[in-house]
Amino acid sequence: MRLAILSVSCLLTACFTEPSADRVWKCSVDQPLCPEGQTCVNDWCAKDGIATPDLASGSDGMLDMSMVKPCVDGFPLGTQGVWACRGKFSPTTTVASSICQNGYKLCADGYRLTDAECSNTALKGFFFGEAPGKSTGPNAVNCAVGTGAGWGTVWFGCGSVQGASLTERANLACRGFFPYTLCYNSIFVCDLNDGRLDKQKNEDARNGVLCCE
Repeated sequence: MRLAILSVSCLLTACFTEPSADRVWKCSVDQPLCPEGQTCVNDWCAKDGIATPDLASGSDGMLDMSMVKPCVDGFPLGTQGVWACRGKFSPTTTVASSICQNGYKLCADGYRLTDAECSNTALKGFFFGEAPGKSTGPNAVNCAVGTGAGWGTVWFGCGSVQGASLTERANLACRGFFPYTLCYNSIFVCDLNDGRLDKQKNEDARNGVLCCE
């Protein structure tokens, strides 16, 4: 009898607590059900007036790692956990590796990508891997090993620089990458004494880096 009374009571009171306004809930165009004061934005309930909800929080208020993005401005490339992340970088301001966030880091190679994915002409921008190259003459481009003539004058990655003829294709892949970009004094500035991407400078916000899990 007591159980029956409790059940009736639950029906009358709905037996739930209204979610607090600062929690993040999933929603959709078909079911845009959000707590009062929130609106469905990009499949997530967000406080009114906030354009982008915190994707790190799941519907139960716990951290949902599957929704954590590795960068502020980017998109997945391929199906193996690689992201193309846009952004300028410089050794004196924002270093390249800092574009990758939430446990992601600069891709040391391109073996998680197919050549078709990396060389896709739909990629509007060049996304650098941690892969300096060496050019010793026309069509003579290889991975950089050590220093010397032509060392570090090109860098490998995916996509192509927009608005300038700086991206070409190597005959042999470097760390899985075929596309490479020439160093140029107004877009991509290379430090020929240091083979880390953190020591290079990219002045075009359409370019960026490759981030891997």
